[in-house]
Amino acid sequence: MHRLRAKLTSIFLLVIVVLLLVVGLYVGKLLENAYINILEERLKKEAIIICEDVISMGLHNPQLQQRMVKFTGEIGERITIVDLQGKVLADSENDPTKLPNHGNRPEIREAIRTGIGQSIRYSATMRYDMMYVAVPLKPNGKTIGVVRVSVTITTVQETIRKLWLSLVGVLIVTLLLFGLLSTRITKSITQPIEEITKVARDITHKQFKSRVTTYAKGEVGQLAKAVNFMASSLEQQLSALQENEKRLEGILNNMFSGVMLVSDSYRIILVNAAAEELLGYKANELIGFRHNEVGRSFSISQLIGRCFETGEKIREELHIYYPTEKIIDINLAAYSNEEGEIKGVIVVLHDITAIRRLEKMRSEFVTNVSHELKTPITSIKGFTETLLDGALEDVEISRSFLTIINEESDRLYRLISDILDLSKIEQKRMPLQLEEVDVPELIKETVRILHEEARAKNIVIYLPHEDKIVIEGDHDRLQQIVLNLVSNAVSYTPPDGEVMIETREEGQHVVLSVQDTGIGIPPQHLPRIFERFYRVDRARSRESGGTGLGLAIVKHLVESHHGSITVESTEGKGTTFTVTLPKHQPLQSL
Repeated sequence: MHRLRAKLTSIFLLVIVVLLLVVGLYVGKLLENAYINILEERLKKEAIIICEDVISMGLHNPQLQQRMVKFTGEIGERITIVDLQGKVLADSENDPTKLPNHGNRPEIREAIRTGIGQSIRYSATMRYDMMYVAVPLKPNGKTIGVVRVSVTITTVQETIRKLWLSLVGVLIVTLLLFGLLSTRITKSITQPIEEITKVARDITHKQFKSRVTTYAKGEVGQLAKAVNFMASSLEQQLSALQENEKRLEGILNNMFSGVMLVSDSYRIILVNAAAEELLGYKANELIGFRHNEVGRSFSISQLIGRCFETGEKIREELHIYYPTEKIIDINLAAYSNEEGEIKGVIVVLHDITAIRRLEKMRSEFVTNVSHELKTPITSIKGFTETLLDGALEDVEISRSFLTIINEESDRLYRLISDILDLSKIEQKRMPLQLEEVDVPELIKETVRILHEEARAKNIVIYLPHEDKIVIEGDHDRLQQIVLNLVSNAVSYTPPDGEVMIETREEGQHVVLSVQDTGIGIPPQHLPRIFERFYRVDRARSRESGGTGLGLAIVKHLVESHHGSITVESTEGKGTTFTVTLPKHQPLQSL
């Protein structure tokens, strides 16, 4: 803006200089002409006076030369008397006899012809420029000669030079005054414009708090108010946009669904945290790149391209293998501008791996339940039909069949009870009755129940050494945990084996471990042993009378106590289950 101020000042000064020069030249020339006219008029009057004196003396008076010299001493101009033939009769500056004929002088010819003659020219006699004024001698109205009065032009030029110097001085002073005035005027004009420009530049740099503080009037003042209003409006709009952006960012980053936005240049411009996790890439590895340049899922890129081509909503279920194997429900929709042009595609990703796994587990559960129920029911139905067909008459066969029917009924009862218990635990419909429980004492009570089963296989059960470790929990549910773990250890340990039960305190937690010297679990089965109806050895499980739900129940009961359970096993050497429980429950479990 200083350039604008300098430019305006220069324009003002240029206009003022041109104007002053024009006015100065005009006034100077006018004064010069006026001065010359005044000088000519003075010389004319003097010439007329001399004419009267010459007429009174006589044109050929011998005293004429002296008389002219005397006049020159009084008036300071050169006086020349010439007759009609151009002969010089008297000259105040030179000897008239030595002067050439002046009949051809323009001022003399003009004086004889018109009554007055004047000219400014170089004088060959005086050797410098002179101003001449000639008046005819007319005694009795008849021209008999000419009186010429002249003055050196140097005197005129010196006077005019002084006039011009005075005029130039006045012009310079005027120019300085006008220059100072124009500077102040341009500053008063440009300063508010500079401030408005600064605020406008601040607005382009998103500094919307900047305001114009000028008190200018008129159009500039209205412009300043308009800029301030615009800045205030933009500040409010930016604040609203930032708030909405934060809300949108908060929503996107806290969504469990992945969201990705692809622009009409096929470049990814937005990725939320859930999409990063699903795709296995950070946002800076995706944003700004074309959708077909990044990622390892060619299927997603194909769907995005198809959505751009058709503009239709697309929903597909994809199986991806990076960063982990997942099943993704992908929804794509194109968004358009007012002209109907597709400006981008919104991609929404849902991880449905758990849902599909749950559906698979549910299907397997139904299959397993059906299979588990079918076996005892088939046995009961088969032996019952055999008894009804006549075997009832044989007492020994009847007793044997009824014993089998009774065992299968017990097994069916245990299976249904375990299913119902597991369902209640999973649905949080089995609230915990919290109380202080002595863990070593609880273990001793539970082991008494399994004493006969262990003694039948000559299995030694080692109890914990601690006298008392108290935790907060549901006595019956904790006993069910211990009973299932110890029962499994006894069932899957060969005769003459050992089962070691240990407890210890670790800060605010109690650790319970059940270790056996049984057959162990192959490594490939360890991740699934807590699933319902999952058995490592189905034949052995049925022989032991297990339902396949014990460990699933244990896992849910441990989690309902805000604890965790892990397993370590070596095939052929034994298995160790470790349960970690907090001493105090944070909230009442439901």
